[in-house]
Amino acid sequence: MATTTAVPPAAPEPQPQMSAVARMAGVFFSPGSTFRDIVQRPSWIAPMILLIVIWFGLCATLVKRVDWVNYTKQQTEKMKFMASQIETMSEDRKQAVYEQGAQRSKISQYARGIIGWPLLILFSAAINFAAFKLIGGVRVNFGTAFAITAFAHLPMSLRELLAIPVTLLKDPQSIDPQNFLASNPAAFLSDSAPLWQLILFSSLDIFALWAIILMAIGFSAADPKKAPLGKALGIAFGTTFSFILFFTMIAWIFL
Repeated sequence: MATTTAVPPAAPEPQPQMSAVARMAGVFFSPGSTFRDIVQRPSWIAPMILLIVIWFGLCATLVKRVDWVNYTKQQTEKMKFMASQIETMSEDRKQAVYEQGAQRSKISQYARGIIGWPLLILFSAAINFAAFKLIGGVRVNFGTAFAITAFAHLPMSLRELLAIPVTLLKDPQSIDPQNFLASNPAAFLSDSAPLWQLILFSSLDIFALWAIILMAIGFSAADPKKAPLGKALGIAFGTTFSFILFFTMIAWIFL
């Protein structure tokens, strides 16, 4: 009797790896498969560069367009301890204080354009890494968490990109450098609204909420058994809004 030799099944073909550009586009159009690819090969340089370049472009635009003296005056009037000190000054002294504050704001705006996103991504990655580890038991290392966080914040770069032409077209006195695009309820508050309301309502930003959802998708992709999407959304939103409420309370009590 003739014997036949069993042919072993062919090994599955490896899935094609996504390029950095494909990943950045995929975050917007197919986040599930994109974050699964990011988890397999974590990287963060490309989204970080994009975030910094667009943000610096917006910061430079704000420096050129905003009426910083008027903005400094408005911000000073919102702070209780500063407002009481300003009231005792002469008009010349007040104007000097506002102009000095305007110059400091311009310098800090450029500094934020360079170091703002790296610091924010580092802080956000550390907080979410700890939250998903402690609450969800997610098995992920910090490098992967950092990559997830960088890609998840790409909707914020879209917000900043849209804000550049808006800033160029608006009246300089009507530009708010802290809320440069009307994508959250804080944009519709009056100029005299207290700082705690601005913090609270600005957190309800469409693009920021989008970023939180992407963060949840990313961490869920890292460990779907420990963090199914529903649980991941709960952790991501719970962590973010715990910090927002903390800073809102600080502003309400002290500012």
